Amino acid sequence: MLPDDLDTFAADWVWETDADLRLTAIRGRYAALTGEADPRGRPWPGLDGGGDTGPFRGGAAFRDVVLPHRHRDGRTRWFRFGGAPSRGPDGSITGWRGVCAEVPEPPAAEQARHLEAETRRFEAAVEAMPIGVSVFDGDLRLIAFNDRLRDLYGLPPELMRRGMPMEHMIRASARLGNYPGLSPEEACAFVAERIGRRVRLQRERLLPSGLLLKTTIAPLPDGSTMVVHEDATDRARADAALAEQNRRFDHALSHMSHGLVLFDADHRVTVVNRQFLDLYGLSPETVHPGITAETLIHRRTEAGNFPGLTPEEAWHQVRERLATRTRYRLDQTLVDGRVIAVTYAPTPEGGFVTVHEDVTAAKRAEAQIVHMARHDALTGLPNRTLLHESLAEALAGASARDGVTAVLCLDLDRFKTVNDTLGHAVGDKLLRQVAARLSAAIRDEAGTVTLARLGGDEFALVLQPTSRFRAGRLAGRLIEAVGRDYEVDGKRVAVGLSVGLALAPADGRDPEGLLRAADMALYRAKGEGRGIHRFFEPAMDAAVQARRGVELDLRTALAEQHFALAFQPFLDLAAGRIAGFEALLRWHHPVRGVVSPAAFVPIAEETGMIVPLGEWVLRQACREAARWPDPVRVSVNLSPVQFRGGDIDATVIAALREAGLDPRRLELEITEGVLLQDSASTLAILHRLKGIGVRIAMDDFGTGYSSLGYLRAFPFDKIKIDRAFVADLAVRPDAPAIVRAVTTLADSLGMTTTAEGVETEAQLAYLREAGCTEVQGYLISRPVAAAAVAPMLGGG
Repeated sequence: MLPDDLDTFAADWVWETDADLRLTAIRGRYAALTGEADPRGRPWPGLDGGGDTGPFRGGAAFRDVVLPHRHRDGRTRWFRFGGAPSRGPDGSITGWRGVCAEVPEPPAAEQARHLEAETRRFEAAVEAMPIGVSVFDGDLRLIAFNDRLRDLYGLPPELMRRGMPMEHMIRASARLGNYPGLSPEEACAFVAERIGRRVRLQRERLLPSGLLLKTTIAPLPDGSTMVVHEDATDRARADAALAEQNRRFDHALSHMSHGLVLFDADHRVTVVNRQFLDLYGLSPETVHPGITAETLIHRRTEAGNFPGLTPEEAWHQVRERLATRTRYRLDQTLVDGRVIAVTYAPTPEGGFVTVHEDVTAAKRAEAQIVHMARHDALTGLPNRTLLHESLAEALAGASARDGVTAVLCLDLDRFKTVNDTLGHAVGDKLLRQVAARLSAAIRDEAGTVTLARLGGDEFALVLQPTSRFRAGRLAGRLIEAVGRDYEVDGKRVAVGLSVGLALAPADGRDPEGLLRAADMALYRAKGEGRGIHRFFEPAMDAAVQARRGVELDLRTALAEQHFALAFQPFLDLAAGRIAGFEALLRWHHPVRGVVSPAAFVPIAEETGMIVPLGEWVLRQACREAARWPDPVRVSVNLSPVQFRGGDIDATVIAALREAGLDPRRLELEITEGVLLQDSASTLAILHRLKGIGVRIAMDDFGTGYSSLGYLRAFPFDKIKIDRAFVADLAVRPDAPAIVRAVTTLADSLGMTTTAEGVETEAQLAYLREAGCTEVQGYLISRPVAAAAVAPMLGGG
């Protein structure tokens, strides 16, 4: 039976426990209201969080004990319990019996629940802060803090608890040295005094741990105080780094070789270095931070920096350039003849920077190299580059006037014998005399005449406008002039001349085709007895048919993969190690054997097969290089034909991605002829490739057709010095000067150099002394198979 005061209890269920307060019986709507299974055997009251023994203390009956319970549906329900002890004969408690009823949530509980939720959110926010936080009430007792606070001061977790006096925490922190120079008592007094001011305060101090701590005391409206503790170490280091960076910047400005001026958005000078003033002969009293760009231009004009312009005209020119807000570069010639390269670049803040470099020496060197690149060093005649340009101009003129252009290919007879018997020195002198006689023979020829030396004992001549008769008569006159005996170093020397002629437009409409036709006619003239001239005839094109056979074999070889790559290393002279390998294509013909690239690459280019063949070379070279150690590079030659489709960059990127090769380890070699094509499109492709890290090298420098202006239009990584210049180092006095000029030019433009065809120690020694970056040739290593690369690199 239940006590009388529980009989009136509106119960939803009745419960009983044993003496250990474990439920032994449940009757009523327990399961429906709680969502729980049979609770017998569980601690009273059989709800979540069971085990509460508070109501049973003292052994007296109880009622109105209200407890919460989270139902399985997620809602929290509230239940009111009442109960009384069951006693045995001896009066001891043998168990408990009672009732339970569901009741509405108590208002105080709801408020407490909301307060608890807000408190949890606050505590979570405080704990998530990257700074240390402590909050003290008006009695300076700790009411909130986070783990970051403990971490910053190195305080033990067991020390920190809510309600503790502030002085306990301060004393413990002071004993750890966190208040340098203060005892624990002094630290407590110091902090209490600062909090007592009830104003916002900040200070920084260095802890024994090396942390720079910034503390902010902020009084709150309710009389409490929040103290924020922030690790300022990184900021302090950043400030120090910035100060050091500014110091280095000032040092760099003072020691850089270029003049530099910075302007703000109002076009006022903010920075100007001494080199700028010295470059233009200006004084710090007249040019200094704060003056306007217009004032600066006026003072430069007064100093003679803008020849032929008034200050107003000079400023007008500069102002128009600045208005574009685009980067540009121009060369400015001063009254004293110096050339200054000026670069203007806008800054994100609305200002701009100008850099001024004296490029006078570089311009002179460039002009010298330009002349050297377009003229034969031995004879002073135009070389193949200039001949090609002259022929292209002549053909364009002939088309416009429907005239005839003649190309004469000239080859000395018996010159090899002179070279072999009397030596190269005599041979060079003879070539100079031959060039002089040829020049004299054409001096009175009507029309435009260009005489060039192609190399060795080969010359060529372009005549326009002309006729077949006049061209033939000129050829006879040249043969007669060259055929007279020579006096060289006291020795009588005799050579002859054979001439092949081709006429445009009948025999060809482009420089390459016309030169090829003239060369075939020359081949016929030499075959028919030498000392004569022959015009091109269609029958001479039989050789083309033989080339056609090579073309068919080439298509088969491409389909059946008869190709392989060999690799020739190039040596880094400074490091004394292999910097990379040039990939060289080899054709293993089932009948012809190994076919030289010189025999099939021109055909592949003419037919367009160089495109798939070049793609195969790229992919294979990248796959092989991916097996080599970083940073060993692979160098691949690209044909001008591969650029005509406009997607060679996509082919390169695909090859790199497929092989997993870092673009910085791929070097692409292009001849100057590549840049003769659509230069804008070609340069755009090269810039895209360079933008992803691929290195670009100019191959056979000085032997092709392009202008050195391309070295300024595109920032090549490397210039390759042709083997012909290297071979001449020991035999021609001008060859070393040419090589040194190229290395000097490359160095001034921020490029490296690789010399090809190095075969002797003497050549290597000179190239090293001349500042050449890398060398390649039989002295270093002949081309090797792919399998032999790893042993050369120390990989087995």
